[in-house]
Amino acid sequence: MLSGWLSPERIEVKRRLASLEADDISLHALVADLQHDLYVGVAYNVATDTWRRLGKAQGLTAGAWPGAWISPIFQRLRRVVLTDAGVVYKGISWLDMTKHDDGTDVALGGANGQIMVEMSPSYYKVGVHGNWKYVLISHLPLSGFSLFPLFTGMSAVYVGAYEASLYDAKLCSVAKSPADGSSAVYPVTTRAGAWGHAGLTTAVTDTLAHARGNGWQSSDLLSRIWYRILLLVGFASFDIPGIVGAGRINLSGGTWDNDSYIGKCGLGDATGGWYSAVQNGSTAGYLTDYAQVLGVENPWGNVWERVNSLVSDGALYYMPSAVNPTYDYTAITGWTRLLDALGNAITLPTSEGYCGVPHSGLGMVLPSDVTGSSSTKMRDYYYYASSLRVLLVGGHSYNGSSAGPFFWAAAYAASVAASSFGGRLCFKKAA
Repeated sequence: MLSGWLSPERIEVKRRLASLEADDISLHALVADLQHDLYVGVAYNVATDTWRRLGKAQGLTAGAWPGAWISPIFQRLRRVVLTDAGVVYKGISWLDMTKHDDGTDVALGGANGQIMVEMSPSYYKVGVHGNWKYVLISHLPLSGFSLFPLFTGMSAVYVGAYEASLYDAKLCSVAKSPADGSSAVYPVTTRAGAWGHAGLTTAVTDTLAHARGNGWQSSDLLSRIWYRILLLVGFASFDIPGIVGAGRINLSGGTWDNDSYIGKCGLGDATGGWYSAVQNGSTAGYLTDYAQVLGVENPWGNVWERVNSLVSDGALYYMPSAVNPTYDYTAITGWTRLLDALGNAITLPTSEGYCGVPHSGLGMVLPSDVTGSSSTKMRDYYYYASSLRVLLVGGHSYNGSSAGPFFWAAAYAASVAASSFGGRLCFKKAA
């Protein structure tokens, strides 16, 4: 080989490095090898409140959905019908979520199983470079990447396509009543009337989820975090509602009942697509408003969603990935202090306000302070109250600009039951 000869591939790497060194992002270490087409990611500048795409999506516009082609992680993301034994009955079409991939009708009342969103084991890498914080994801165990902890010991994880409803003393993820397969179904909360459940605390929600069978539970902290990492990498923005539509927020003049503040499940199924939303708001949107993003309906708005977690004076605790974990919300004994990928303990703010600078080590989805606003930084609100608390996420239907996928509340004890508090199913399939 000639001395000093460079292959076309290395010339391309040098060109990319030179380009990045001339750019203020200067994240050249991320593309110093030939793996840039095997991952996708985003970088966020905490000083300028701006975004850049990295890896395979480098150079694409931030603040818009580029398409599932950017990563096999998105290509493998899908709605499915999942039996109580954890077996996929059939996949569901992205074009019309009332249809299976083979064109047959989905039994939206759960006759063939629960309507879930399937997430495959994936790897991630996070870091900080100057004012830039970044998160990269890959379907492959690339050098410097780690398996996201949600998937430890799992072959797949499923989250409810809909907010959890209740039938036959079990949590459900369906869009039609299991009783007749055709009438409307609504998220369960503590309220009177159909689809209500007296005393629906966090522990009761867990019990009703476990009643579906082995592997079923309420959606946990790590599944909530991973889904939000997918939102950030997909849209390269904290302002997801501004991109896809605000959805079921800004309602007013109603009550916490069906077809008022609480909307029925499945409003966006026939629309399909990777995302869609309707917002008429005020008194006009009770029967119409919803948001659906990456197969998950109402990841914000409608009702608050409980998150299996504990917060003690800002310190955040979770249960490591396991099938059928036991949750005791009265003490932190048995819980694990959440560490980020950089080895730092996650501590949430101990005052309320708009989420500001994100924690870098778990994909930039949790706030480290409350220095933001409704139009800057993380853009969604954060509630806090001292003492032992659980997390809620998303906000509810009469929240306004404070609501969104990064609206976290660490302000309520696990024993609190409320007409605006619901949940979401999760199934973990052991490898």
